[in-house]
Order: sequence, then C-alpha cells, then structure tokens
Amino acid sequence: MKRVYNLITFVFAVVLICAFSMTYAQCDNNTFIYGGKNSGSCKQGIAVAIGQHETPTSAMTLPHFKGGNKAMCRYINKTKVYPVNLKSQRAEGTTIVQTKVLADSTLTDFEIISSSGYKEMDDEALRVVKSFPNMCPATQSCTAQDMIIQVPVHFSMDEEDAKAKMAEQKKAIRSIGPITLYFENDRPDPRTKQDYTSTEYKGLYDAYMGQRSNYITNCTKGLSGDKKSQVENEVKTFFDDSIATGYARLEQLTKALTDILEDGHSVSFNISGFASPLSNSDYNMHLSSRRIESVLNYMKQANGGKLAPYINGEKSGLSIYKNPKGE
Repeated sequence: MKRVYNLITFVFAVVLICAFSMTYAQCDNNTFIYGGKNSGSCKQGIAVAIGQHETPTSAMTLPHFKGGNKAMCRYINKTKVYPVNLKSQRAEGTTIVQTKVLADSTLTDFEIISSSGYKEMDDEALRVVKSFPNMCPATQSCTAQDMIIQVPVHFSMDEEDAKAKMAEQKKAIRSIGPITLYFENDRPDPRTKQDYTSTEYKGLYDAYMGQRSNYITNCTKGLSGDKKSQVENEVKTFFDDSIATGYARLEQLTKALTDILEDGHSVSFNISGFASPLSNSDYNMHLSSRRIESVLNYMKQANGGKLAPYINGEKSGLSIYKNPKGE
C-alpha cells in the first residue's frame, strides 16, 4: 500500500466531539419571586423565595444555586428520574418542595407544600431537592442569614420525549464517528499560501473520484501478474472504502448536525487538517487551513444551506475548533 500512498495525498481528518445541551423552557427565566406562604405556584421553573415577612431591599440577596437559576434547572433535569409507571401512562405534574437555606449554605427542613397528585412524583421531587449541593445563602446588608425557598420540580412528557430524541441523535452522530476525508496533492488552490478558499469539498471529491482509473494505471505501471492485481485492488479499495466512505459519512454528519441544531441543542466539534510532507512546513500549514475551509464550505451549502447561519455565527449553538496541523 506504500506505493499507493506515495501517489495519493495523506490524510485530512474531521473529528467530531459530541457536546450536547438541552434547552428547557422552564429554565429561561432567572427571576426569583418573593412572597408569603401563599404566593402561588411557579410555572416557569423559578425558585420562590419566602421573604419571611420582610420587604426585599437592594441590600438583600436571595439564596441561589451556584451558577444561577438555569444551573439549578439543569441539575434538576439531569438528576430526576421520571417514575416508570407514570411515564408509561404519560402522566404529568409539578411538585413544589420547600426547604430552608441556612446561613452556612446547607439545606434543611424539606417538605412538600404542593403535590403533583402522584406520590411517586412527589417522592422523586423530594429526593432531587434533598440531593442539592450547598447553595449560596441569603444575605442582608452583607450578612448571611437563613431563608426559606420553594423549588418546583416539573414532570413533563414533552421534556421526556425531547430527552429520548436527543439520546437517539447522540447515538446516531456517535455511530458516524471521526471522519477521515482525502484530497489530491496540493488541493484546494494549488501553489498559494492563502488560509481561505471559496472551493467546497464536493467539487474536490468529484474530481478526485474522476481520477480513479488514472491512479490505477499509474500505480500499476511496470507491474504484471499477481503484483499488478494486488496493487490494482489496493487502489480500488482505497477509492471505494476510504475516499467514497469518508464523503458519505460527511453527508450523514451534515444532516445530523442540521437536525440537532434546529432542535435547539448545542454541538461542538474539532476539525483538523493535514498535508503530505511534499512542501515546507509553512506552506503545509496554509494548505491544511484551506482544506478545513473547503469542508466547512461544503457544510454551508449542503441540505439547502441550513447549516450556514450556524457556521457563520448568525445563529448560536455550533462551536467549531479548527486545527491546521500541517504535515
């Protein structure tokens, strides 16, 4: 196979690292609501602080989860387990758990003040809140003090369905795995030192595959018999199992990323470019950068251009880490 690789470029790899995050509607509001015992239920996943009959002032801060209310919501949704029998019935509900955040950051005096209507949900909500790490205590004029809070724990089938869908998306994208793509030598844009290119990978791939018979001819020149057959099969295998398979997986990846991002999740991936050592290191770094850009150009136009706003930074959710490696 060494003879083949001398004629065909070295590796260009796209490595995907899955890093997903869910967006839950009830986590969108960071406001803490003060009130008395009957201040009402929270419908947006907001912790309700009981003001202990005091009017909040600018000198008072509320107890809060480290990282804020969104971090608390993420913790709840990661920790809670939907009761199996209620999940099968698609039963839903909200349990409000009350607890006291002491001045030393610990939590005590847990009780359910509003039931979901299902004992299993109430028990699970109580378990989740009891598992909370220490919280930042309330302060009055910079002095920590005890304060009661109420924490709603939602059991929603919409969320469960979204979690199940995300699990399937993770499974699908991980099954694609790291992708290796191949380029002809000095492509794209030969003999330049630009880091960017307007060329997209599909055109480079088509041109490369179009040279398949020429590579077979060149690689087997001067050979005969079994050796010629062996090398010919190696070249065919390289084109069919490496070049073509890499492009097919790139198509799968692009579609999977589009679906995940349009569902409101976040994804990050690394993309690394390589070049064969046929030129100096400085030139190969520029070539590696152009190869990265050509793949991103392909991803921008594939599937009707749905990924373009994410790659261009016009929409949030996608983080790309470019790593030109050179030879």
